[in-house]
Amino acid sequence: MRLSVISLLAIFASTVVCDEQAVAEQQQQQVPDQQPEQIEQSEPKIEYPSTMGLKEFDKLTNEKLVLVEFFSPYCHHCKAFAPVWKEAYLKFKENYPDYNIDMRQVNCVESGDLCDREHIDFYPNILLYAPVLDKNGDKTGKSKSIDSFPRGVDRSSENIIKYLQEAYSEYDSGAIGMPSSSKLLDIDSMLRVIDGDIDNPTFVAFFPVSEKEWEIVDNGGKAGFTNQPEVVHAKQIWDRLSNKILSISDTGHFMCKDNPSVCEKLKINKNYPQFVMFLPRSIGVVRFDYDDFVEINRMKKWVTKLFQNSRYEVVSARGITEVMEFTKVLANQPIPYVYPLQSKVLVLFFYDVDNVTPEDEAILPHLLKTLQDSPFNVELHKAKHKKIEENVITMGKNLIDYINYDETEKYQYDQVLSLATTLTSKPTIIILKDNSLIANVYQSFAPEDMRTYDKVEKFIQQSQYPLYGHLTPELAPYYFDKSEANKDDLVVAVFVDLENLKDTDSQLYHLSLIAHEYHYLQQQQYYEQVLKSRQDKFEKAKEQTEALEVLKELREQVPHLWTKNDRVLFTFIDQPKAFKQFRNVKGWKLNPRNYQVGDVVILSKDNTYYWDTDLEGNKLTNQPKNIKKTLLSILNKDNQAHRKIVGSPYGGILSFMDYVHDYGFLGYLGFFITIYLILFALFNARRFRIRKRSSPNSSGILGNFDGAKKD
Repeated sequence: MRLSVISLLAIFASTVVCDEQAVAEQQQQQVPDQQPEQIEQSEPKIEYPSTMGLKEFDKLTNEKLVLVEFFSPYCHHCKAFAPVWKEAYLKFKENYPDYNIDMRQVNCVESGDLCDREHIDFYPNILLYAPVLDKNGDKTGKSKSIDSFPRGVDRSSENIIKYLQEAYSEYDSGAIGMPSSSKLLDIDSMLRVIDGDIDNPTFVAFFPVSEKEWEIVDNGGKAGFTNQPEVVHAKQIWDRLSNKILSISDTGHFMCKDNPSVCEKLKINKNYPQFVMFLPRSIGVVRFDYDDFVEINRMKKWVTKLFQNSRYEVVSARGITEVMEFTKVLANQPIPYVYPLQSKVLVLFFYDVDNVTPEDEAILPHLLKTLQDSPFNVELHKAKHKKIEENVITMGKNLIDYINYDETEKYQYDQVLSLATTLTSKPTIIILKDNSLIANVYQSFAPEDMRTYDKVEKFIQQSQYPLYGHLTPELAPYYFDKSEANKDDLVVAVFVDLENLKDTDSQLYHLSLIAHEYHYLQQQQYYEQVLKSRQDKFEKAKEQTEALEVLKELREQVPHLWTKNDRVLFTFIDQPKAFKQFRNVKGWKLNPRNYQVGDVVILSKDNTYYWDTDLEGNKLTNQPKNIKKTLLSILNKDNQAHRKIVGSPYGGILSFMDYVHDYGFLGYLGFFITIYLILFALFNARRFRIRKRSSPNSSGILGNFDGAKKD
């Protein structure tokens, strides 16, 4: 078949068009292949690292700050958290490439030896590691865990990045120049904060300056805060603090010079900086004023404590072990502690989930206020699991085994006594302490018991002390005060050397024994008094003949005597540093140089009396049996223990003067009047004897007459 010229031209044209389209498509396909190369050349791709083993972990953490997530591939929570961790890593590396801090992971199935060494008990566990430095600030080739991701903070990628910023700001020396994260608050924003119309806690600094003056200083000017050195210092602290609490609180600053009426209504000091934390309205209380020193670590600790406690987080029986050194059994041997001790005290609002009411939970804001004022490491949680009640009973049983250290004197578990001291309705308050088998239970038998806030507050204040705490100058005013209500309370202090860790562990073990034993003996004694009081009440009722009188006697309330004020607190003092630390403490008159490591002194809580000898007159040392006998003698007031006066200048053969010194001016006045009367009586007696000797003997009125007789 022949083809016409026109047909040939048409075929040729279509072939050319197809070839051009093929070339164009080929070029289009090559463009995407070339784009990544161009991007990689301009912006290097961030690689997501693999998990670390033991060697890489030690090498990396010995050199820099590292936030480490310990996880298990079989953990459901770890699987859900994995994309969040990856997102945080990529965003952090992209936005903060110059920060000298890293994020890595450890698979605890593949690196079980590492996780065992680091005591990883749950997953995911996020810990911050830093190099260990020597006294000169040089790296030692070792590392340690210095912090953990805050419990109760949502583990979102944003919060993880904020925490990394905090860590870098606090622990890396190159972070001094970080800009402040605090935001200037205008009046509208401030009014929302004051009203609690906020999603996050907001820590606000009120400065007695204007916005213009603030900007001058922010931009490097020196004349912004003229003649206000305290404001300059407070701003420096505030700028750094704002970067250290990013993950737990928003921060803002308000200029009182520009807005005097607002600050006046809030009762803000117009001459000095003032710091106030505002909480969301849903917490139940909005405003908390910070009234301690303007010092960055104190302020961060205060904010962290308020944030954690204001969440009212529900904790399970197992969860308690994650927030404190909880135990149901103690071995009869020293515990290898890590110093300084955390001395955590856990306050549980324990309730029945089926019967709790909003009126019951109205006490939570009051608890929050009380605990925020406490100087101790006290943490507030809600709890509802019945296992916690069972644990309290188990602790009471195991306490008996723990204090049976003396073969000559054995104690038996008394179930009736246990019920009498722990029986309560719900809701109630249960207080647990680090490494303690003692659970303080607020015994509530009617709804009004938990709604009498003064009564609950008193219980918290009496139970806030750790089982044995480090007595420091800062805590001395809380262990000792002149209140009449505390005159029968005692403080047991053992002298230790915190440089000798093994010996200190041993000293605290002995102190733990006597603390647990005294607690049991005190409850036993009080319970016996309650039984006796009840028996006396029934006997009086039997003596009555009228029915109304019988009812009157039976209605007479028998008090719970274990709420009396003869409590004993247990502490330890670092003897080598004590003299220097306590010499400027107001009201402290005990000389630590008179004691050695292992010595014990018992002081009255009003800091008036002390005992440092046992019943035989020997120096009182940290032996549980001797301390027990001395304590019981003091509490029973049998005068066997020798009482001394704190700050008395007398001793030795003049120790009797302690009784004079005890009464102050009146004592000395009475003493000198007595001495005067005695001397006066002796002087008159002597004059009488002299007169009697010198007077002539006479049988008559005129006496004898020796002259010659005349007729």
